[in-house]
Amino acid sequence: MRICVLGGGPGGYAAAFEAARNGAEVTLVEKGRLGGTCLNWGCIPTKTILRSAHIVADTRHAEEFGLHAQVASVDVDRLRVRKEGVVDELVGQIESTAKRLKVDVLIGVGRLSGPKTVEVELGEGGTATVEADAIILATGSEVFRLPTIDHDMEGVWTSDEAVSLSEIPKNILIIGGGVIGLEFACAYAAFGSKVTVVELMPQVLPGNEKRVVKQTQKSLEEMGVEFHLGDAVDSIERVGERMRSTLRSGGVIESEIVMSAVGRKPLSEGLGFPEAGIEMDRAAVKVDEYFRTNVEGVYAIGDLIGGMMLAHVAEEEGMLAARNAVAELATVGAEAKLSSLNYDCIPACVYTFPNVAVVGSSRDSAKERGIDAVQAVSKFAANGKALGEGEADGFVQIVAEKGTGRIVGCQIVGPHAVETIHEVSLAMAHALTVKDIAHTVHAHPTVSEVIKMACADATAKCGV
Repeated sequence: MRICVLGGGPGGYAAAFEAARNGAEVTLVEKGRLGGTCLNWGCIPTKTILRSAHIVADTRHAEEFGLHAQVASVDVDRLRVRKEGVVDELVGQIESTAKRLKVDVLIGVGRLSGPKTVEVELGEGGTATVEADAIILATGSEVFRLPTIDHDMEGVWTSDEAVSLSEIPKNILIIGGGVIGLEFACAYAAFGSKVTVVELMPQVLPGNEKRVVKQTQKSLEEMGVEFHLGDAVDSIERVGERMRSTLRSGGVIESEIVMSAVGRKPLSEGLGFPEAGIEMDRAAVKVDEYFRTNVEGVYAIGDLIGGMMLAHVAEEEGMLAARNAVAELATVGAEAKLSSLNYDCIPACVYTFPNVAVVGSSRDSAKERGIDAVQAVSKFAANGKALGEGEADGFVQIVAEKGTGRIVGCQIVGPHAVETIHEVSLAMAHALTVKDIAHTVHAHPTVSEVIKMACADATAKCGV
């Protein structure tokens, strides 16, 4: 069986590798380097930059630890070299895996020319036609560009320019207080930039629970970040060497750089999807629960289908789509056993200082779903490990069903939140209760004990 995967990001290469492991002959088409946006321009480089920023931020509190230390300056070139080294290492590992699994990689721009055909304009020149029994579309997303902003103007950035680390501006205006905007606000504030964030909604991290929002904004304000909420940038002009941004409220902000961080949109334009008969939802490809499009043999995953536009979601969707494609090809004329994904148990993370990690529902959203939910909060200020490390800001908030103790959600703002959230995700995926976690011995001292304490409180509130 032959499977073609269009797009080599986390979802695409995961799909290609899983299909190859399951016996398929696989062709993977990628227009740039394997790894896609996440590895080359998104998740990995930003987290590498944030690690450097965290070291700088830590030294500002060195005296509290009895140390006399400070970062004299930030070497932008060295930061960039380290970031690129990390990215190159991981890209190399993906390329090696593709060779080991005998995945045929074509570097070029692929376009769906029929339900079973992909035409590729090769990067080295010429074209190639790939015929396949099944096709998995994994073209990802692209930066959303505000129509009111000239993105070609000098001094205007998107996340692509921000992660390139060409300079550390003395001051930067970030449009958008979502995940991307806040992570870059955190990094550049740590590096010494004066950061201003303008967010259209009345809160940062729109859609998140109010306690999460309040703690996150407070922490960033303590780093010097200034917020203009419920406002928008109406116009930008370049005056000399500076940018002048006029807000909808009438205010004017001058800065060296204006960064647009208002999100991403599915990358589907000009790739032949509608022409091949694929049903679309604006820029997104419509799929069923098994990642099948309305065209037989064509699947779609990742940012391309909208929903949770996260690398780890795309990766899981890619593997499931590959298994489903193999299963359907292997059982022609019979009903195949297909796999779907439980999105309720997937965590979402923000790598600010401190981290933010959430999974499932808040108490309010649980009640909207008809669940009689209780909420229990435990603070890092009462945790020995967090206090000893000087990272005692934040909390763990557990949401559980009254009477059963079934965990329906968790919100964490605090140290190592992006790592510890998985204990709750695992519990939710396997229908464990707050009592199960509360009765599990946690090593001491660890920050994960805060989860145990929140679950102990929730157990009492649930009556289990």
